[in-house]
Amino acid sequence: MTPWRALRSAAAFAGALGLTATARAEDPAAAVAEGSYAPILGDELAYPRLEELRARVAFFLQDGQGYQSQAEPFTAGGHGARVGPIGRGSEKAWVLEPMAYVRVRQNDEVSHEIFAPLDIVSAASPDALDVVSTASRSNESVELSATTTYTPSPDWDVAFRYGLHIEEPLRSIHAGPAVTLRLFENNTVLRLAAFLVADGFDPITPTGFDLGFAARTTFSVNLSLTQVLSPTTLLDATIGTTEQWGTLETTWNSLATVRPGWPRPELVRTAELFPRSRNRDAVSARIAQHVPATHSTVKGSYRFYWDEDAQLAHTGELEVDQYLVPWLYLHGHVRLHVQSGISFFTPYLVEPVGPRAPRTSDSDLERLVAREGGLRLVFLRERAPASVRDTDSFDLGYLRYQRDNGLHVDYVSLGYGRSF
Repeated sequence: MTPWRALRSAAAFAGALGLTATARAEDPAAAVAEGSYAPILGDELAYPRLEELRARVAFFLQDGQGYQSQAEPFTAGGHGARVGPIGRGSEKAWVLEPMAYVRVRQNDEVSHEIFAPLDIVSAASPDALDVVSTASRSNESVELSATTTYTPSPDWDVAFRYGLHIEEPLRSIHAGPAVTLRLFENNTVLRLAAFLVADGFDPITPTGFDLGFAARTTFSVNLSLTQVLSPTTLLDATIGTTEQWGTLETTWNSLATVRPGWPRPELVRTAELFPRSRNRDAVSARIAQHVPATHSTVKGSYRFYWDEDAQLAHTGELEVDQYLVPWLYLHGHVRLHVQSGISFFTPYLVEPVGPRAPRTSDSDLERLVAREGGLRLVFLRERAPASVRDTDSFDLGYLRYQRDNGLHVDYVSLGYGRSF
């Protein structure tokens, strides 16, 4: 999740990058005035040029409780009940997430997509030193990710994604290729993608002890198929596997631990611990059906996830796009997610504890049922009446996420897009 910086205008943004903001201009002086900074050959603008710009700002408001949190433990019924002296702590947080996306056409065969998100998070827990010093009440992260695509033929292309991510206390780089093959006049599309993420960070124990440098590596491979079943029906299917190794635990998470003693036991915090490697797999399918008579599209999808630590998950989603008028449509979705808990989840520990025994009390990894629903209104200005027509679009969205272990999230977003 990442926040976005404000953009004054599409032309100003293109000018800052030194890219073309218009595809054609008869007058060189007019082209410069409109924000085009590329050389002009005759009456045609030369490459490179900006093809698309998108910006979004979102706000997340989260509330709930989890055993891994040390803040404001409380007693409640059901999932929130105390186990002896143990209770769920507050997971309250807000996140401001601005982000930006641009697509640049270098020439007829090469294009670049650049994605830059920024997150501002109110929760101090990612800064492990805060457990001791309470020095920070917010955390920021920034990412820059790019994809370069080479399309020598309408029948296939090859892409390479690369980038970096920075936050406290983590530094990360990622890269990976993808090959897309289009068959039978684009009625069948196959895509094979691989992706490698290398993380380095500075883990600190719940008591403030610095353990030095740690690393985590994640490698995934995904094969996807898109198949046209009829002029109004489309099928997508994906299968993927992910292998992780290194320090896989969230190094600022901790578990409530009961240490036997006299005259009464002592309650301390013990660091979360994962196995040194983990395999994770998933298969998914989605079918989309357009209904011309009502100007609507219905999409239904299902995803099955499993891993070697005995965690299973089923996710179903239903989406509907309904045009109200040719230039305004409503997108709605509902989603249901059911998962089993990971094999080494526990709400608390009792000493003695094995030095390498896997353990976590992260509420994201326990048995749960999650529900989500949302609406988004999209205004396509390029289809609007001539008096207000242009090549940009706007959208406003809201969704509610809630799960039965006490966590819920409200999400509001505002988006802008423009093609050139």
